[in-house]
Amino acid sequence: MYNLLIADDEPLEREGLELMIRHFFSDMFEFLHAENGRKAIQLAEEHRPDFIFMDIKMPGIQGLEAVRQISAKHPSAKIVMITAHDYFSYAKEGLSLGVRDYLLKPARREEVIEVLKQLIAETQEERHRRNEQLELQEKLAHLVPLAENELSLMLMLEYVQEVEVEQLAGLLNLQWSKGYAMLLSFPRHSKEEWKDFQLVKRDIYEAVKQFAKSGLGCIAGPVIGHQMALFIPLSPGRTGYSQRVSSLDWGERLRSLAEDRFQLPISVGIGSIREGWDGLSRSYREAVRVCADNNDPLSVRHFDDMIQSSGQTAISLDDEKKLLDALLQHNKQEAVERFGVLYDHFEEDGNRSFAALRGEVIGLLLFLSRGVHFGASAEMIATLNALEDHSSLRVTAESWLEAIFDSLREEREHSRSHVQQRALSYISQKYKEDISMEQTAEYVNLSPHYFSKLFRQHAGETFIDYITRLRIDEAKRLISEERLSLKEICYEVGYKDPNYFSRVFKKAAGMTPSEFRQQHEKQSPC
Repeated sequence: MYNLLIADDEPLEREGLELMIRHFFSDMFEFLHAENGRKAIQLAEEHRPDFIFMDIKMPGIQGLEAVRQISAKHPSAKIVMITAHDYFSYAKEGLSLGVRDYLLKPARREEVIEVLKQLIAETQEERHRRNEQLELQEKLAHLVPLAENELSLMLMLEYVQEVEVEQLAGLLNLQWSKGYAMLLSFPRHSKEEWKDFQLVKRDIYEAVKQFAKSGLGCIAGPVIGHQMALFIPLSPGRTGYSQRVSSLDWGERLRSLAEDRFQLPISVGIGSIREGWDGLSRSYREAVRVCADNNDPLSVRHFDDMIQSSGQTAISLDDEKKLLDALLQHNKQEAVERFGVLYDHFEEDGNRSFAALRGEVIGLLLFLSRGVHFGASAEMIATLNALEDHSSLRVTAESWLEAIFDSLREEREHSRSHVQQRALSYISQKYKEDISMEQTAEYVNLSPHYFSKLFRQHAGETFIDYITRLRIDEAKRLISEERLSLKEICYEVGYKDPNYFSRVFKKAAGMTPSEFRQQHEKQSPC
């Protein structure tokens, strides 16, 4: 059903148009009549018609002026001008106002019907596009929180995949070059505190998310355990120092929000301003370290302030990368030694609390987990966070390093096994042809030298010996069937020279193909 406003100072013209349209478009329109421009404007504002037939010459407010005012408030209305004269100047002005068409009085039925058909088709197409747009917006409304959570988890677990991160950032319309992380850590000192937190966890998440996103334009991560992370863009025009002051102020606001509304103390840790997605992951690690000291749960602290006031020196990225390289090169001894050196560095500071030490260790293991795509990072964090003494922390941390190394080794073995299976499958299809080791190595995307070593290690024989065994086994089967001549069998199993085939067969089977056939015939019943 469409609304059609007919504006004309002649009642017969209005009624004639309505009868004409009703006759062809039965029950498709509801009609509104206006005898002048003022009435047309009032009806348009009240009913917002889909289509308007507007006479140019009317008493009082003229048709074009009425169109101008209606279009300003109701731009989606499709307007057709009606005039007794073909005035080019009117047409030109009407087009500038968005008029869709012109009809000359007396309007012929065919012209009116054709104009309305076109307007109806346009309106239906616009509504269809609008519905599609709304459906897409609805889907995005469901996807955006999921994408935000996914991106937050990738940054928290340091599992940053460049393509995936850019896709998520595009979906969230993020265009950051620099930013920092803020971590809110809720109380878990006693069972009562933990129980109280669980009861209001969802409400806290929604309150913090709404408050922080409205003021900071940040990404809000999910509440994991007793912590919630925020990833915040660097405000344009701010210096590093002013941003640090601002971030501490926001930390205090969030602390006050949790305390005033939910009667829960929190510890807020803030990481340094870093560049890129990897930098945000590192800033999160810093926030974790700052927030690890549960002896002062009401504090809001910044990593840069902590480092400067304590005289600590953070371990360098180069030290971390050398440890990661040792793992990736499967050099377990070097990895253990480098991990021990870094652990000792963490322990050397006598002013560092146990919780802060634990935060440092978790941060380092998270870095390694991300580098080798270790899949149990969340479990690792939970296990280490539950520890409360130095000896258990070191032993458990070393066991997780061992688990990371084992995971990397299993992944390598699985990868090798997969490559071997692909190679064997390829050989089983091609061994009767002129197949080479170089061709097979190229198929599995390995160098011939490495493929040769890998194949012998898994198959227990060289590539040539394996091909030969397949061909000779197939030759024996064909000889036993007695369908083909020995020469035909030679070509069938991949050899081009019958004499060479005979020599290879004798070496493998201890007899020539002819002798093998004779022996088979003697053993077969008559």
